[in-house]
This record gives sequence, structure tokens and C-alpha cells, in this order.
Amino acid sequence: MRRAVALLALMLSSGTAAAETPAAEFSQLRIYSAFWQNLHHFLYVSAWATRPDLPRGPRLAMSLPQEPVVSLTADEKTTWNAAVTFYDRNIASKDLLFDDDLTRIKVALGDADDGLSNVGIDETLRSILLEAAPIYRKYWWADHDAANRAWIERVSRQTPTVAASIIERLTALYGVGWFTTPVRVDVVRVGKSLGAYTSDNPRPHIVFASGDSSYEGWAGTEMLFHEASHVLFQKVRAAVESAAKGANKQPRDLWHVVLFYIAGEVTRQQLAKSGVEYRPYLYATGLFDRAWPVFREPIERHVRPFVNGQATLDQMAAALARALP
Repeated sequence: MRRAVALLALMLSSGTAAAETPAAEFSQLRIYSAFWQNLHHFLYVSAWATRPDLPRGPRLAMSLPQEPVVSLTADEKTTWNAAVTFYDRNIASKDLLFDDDLTRIKVALGDADDGLSNVGIDETLRSILLEAAPIYRKYWWADHDAANRAWIERVSRQTPTVAASIIERLTALYGVGWFTTPVRVDVVRVGKSLGAYTSDNPRPHIVFASGDSSYEGWAGTEMLFHEASHVLFQKVRAAVESAAKGANKQPRDLWHVVLFYIAGEVTRQQLAKSGVEYRPYLYATGLFDRAWPVFREPIERHVRPFVNGQATLDQMAAALARALP
């Protein structure tokens, strides 16, 4: 009974709204800076921050941003450290994108009410989040929410000016229609190592980390369409993978690099029509040469004609497969 009363007090003190409202909405993308999503991702990244830089497999979380040092009371420190330890032992070693349990947690938190009473998550996790909530709100949430909303404001101000033309080009290339119902986009301060990720089961759900500096400027617009493309890219992915298999080649990540290239090149071309000079994410971040140098020349040679309407999907996929090392 004592613990139930304590949890009720924590629920009431967390201060989150019963129904969070979106910070922006355009082109069927409904964008939030939501308390529970931010707390969940912050605990995930905080758990990784406690781990030494030793070879324990791939790093699944981005680094914590440089923020003012906070001074927790002894009781707050005990509670917060217990939450971080729980995430370290039970959650942080799972991939935010590829682990089904973490996808269910993320989707569930998108519908969370003030006290998590309507959220289908493990009771221990629910208690951990409720106990950590007032501490997160007291020391970090205001700054995180402000940074998220500043990022959302910039992206939602610039993107609608080119959204219709980009969507028209992308959906024509993908051979599917755009979303007919709103897609939830959660902006969190910190998150997955690559900054953004998208799941599509049971429904499309995108997460962006505002603390990832590579999403500044027009890159935020490109990467919004990149993440949305993950849900729409099945026909192109199937054609690329089938052609590669037929050529007895199994290049890892090829379809994803093709997605990167198409979303970036379409964004670049549409911005150029508005007089904006833009360098796509693959090039601006050095990701092409750093991660996939062997794909650069074949993709530039064979995917660009597809983007420009000079080759069909099957022609592009077959030519790309033949050109792969």
C-alpha cells in the first residue's frame, strides 16, 4: 500500500499532460516533443554513457550532449542511478530499431497518459519511469523540450515550401502513394547512434534526435523524407535485392544506400529549383566515403538516371547489380 501511494504521488508530480499535442503537423507528418518518449530515450543513452569504451559490440546509442552539470539530492541520485542501472542491465543492449520489445515500448509511450496507466509495458519499467519522471522534469526536461521545439520550428517552417514537389517525385519513384493518415514523428533530445530511426509495425513511427547536429539546416528536411521513405521503399528494395541476388552478389546495406541517394538527390534537385544550393546528407557528412565507398560510383552512375526518369526501376536495379564489385 505504501508503494502504491508513493507511485500515485509520483504520477501526479510528473506534470505531463494527459494527452500530448503535436508541436507541428504538415504533409501527414505529426511531430511531437513528448515527455515520456524523451525520458525513455534519455535513460537509454544515459545507460550507454556509463559504459566504458571497450569492444562490447556496436555502440547503439549516441553520445550525451554537453549540458550544464546538475546537482541531484542524495535521494534523487539514488532514484536516478537505479533507473539508469535498470536500463543498463535490461534495455540498453537492445537495439531501439531492431528489437521488437523496444518497438512495442516506443509505440506504447506514444499513447501514454499522465500516469502511464493506459500503457502496455512491463510493470517494473512502468515503476522505473514513474519514479524517474519528476527528477527528469526538474533538471533536464525544460531544456530538452526547448531544444526539440526549436528544431521542430525550423524544420516545419522550411519543409512545407518544398514538401509537395518532393513527395510527388518520391512517390513516383517508389510506385506507391503518400500516407493517407498522419505518421507520428517523435523528436527526442538523444537517441539511437545514427540519430533517427523508423519502425512500421504496427504503424509507421519515426524518431529524431534533436541533439544530432547533422540534422541542422535543410538536412532536417531531407532526413524527414528519408525516414518516411523507409515505409514506402519496399518495391525499390525488392528490385535492388532481387537483381543483386540474380547477379550472385549480396552487398550489405545496398538498398539503404540507394534510399539515402534517392531521398538526397530528389531533395537537392527540388531545392535547386527554389534557388537553394544543398549538398545531400550522404556527401555533407562524409557517410558515402566513410561507410560505403565501393557503392558510390555504381550508385551515382546507375541510380541517378532512375531519379531523372531516364531508366526504369528494373533497368536501374539490373545495371546497378552488374556494376557492383
